[in-house]
This record gives sequence, structure tokens and C-alpha cells, in this order.
Amino acid sequence: MSMQSSVIEQPPIPLEKIFTFPQGIPGFEEYTTFKIFHKDDGKISAYWLESCEDPEVTFTLVDPTAYDLNYDIYLDDLEAETIKADNPHDIGVFLILKKGDGNNQKVGLGANIGGPLVINVHEQLGLQKVLKHHKNVTEH
Repeated sequence: MSMQSSVIEQPPIPLEKIFTFPQGIPGFEEYTTFKIFHKDDGKISAYWLESCEDPEVTFTLVDPTAYDLNYDIYLDDLEAETIKADNPHDIGVFLILKKGDGNNQKVGLGANIGGPLVINVHEQLGLQKVLKHHKNVTEH
């Protein structure tokens, strides 16, 4: 069984590419099931997270190391249980890209470094971890 996607030029998505975010993503809590796409052509490595409930809800993701960021993320017991984080080698960390509006933000793309996605690739479960910062910096 597979599902279709609104991302251009993508083949049907196998169920093993479907991930669940049990609490949704802050601001998008009603969307809990997502398809993950990856493209790596040697020049660019890009990921997309597309809602199965509404394909118009799509996020572009990047590996934080593309921004020279390394995370030591500590999950509390509830978060670890939510994504069944038993093995740290099964966990991936991604940043959501956002486009500046030209008003108070820079025009172009920025990464939300204060709210990385933490995904258990093996269990196909994820959450957005909102980090507590001493500085009010959430973009890079």
C-alpha cells in the first residue's frame, strides 16, 4: 500500500516513509501524520515533511550540521516515551526552515534553531522539542 503526495515529481510514498507526531507540531497540532521526502543530488540535500491530512501543510527540513550546529538534546521521560527513544542511534534531529517576510525578519530562509524536530527513524515517531534559551535567538 502507498499514498500519493502533492510534492512535484514524487512517486507514491511507501508506508515506511510515514511518520507520526503524536502531539503534532506547535501551531499545527491538528496534523499528526506526515510523509518524509529526501533529495540528495550531490549539490543539495533537502528534506520535506508533508502532512497526510492536508498536503498543503509542508515543511522544508535541514540537517543542523548544515548550519554548523550540533545538538545535545535531553528528552524528559514523557518525550522519550512519546517517540520510544530507547536507542540514541535511532534518533535524527532536523531544523524547520522558514521564509522571512521582509518586515521584522531578514528576507530569505532561516532555520528555527530553537525548535528542532526530534525523530525516531526506526519507530517512525517524532516531536518538536522547544528549547529553553537564555538568549532570544531562534534563527540562524
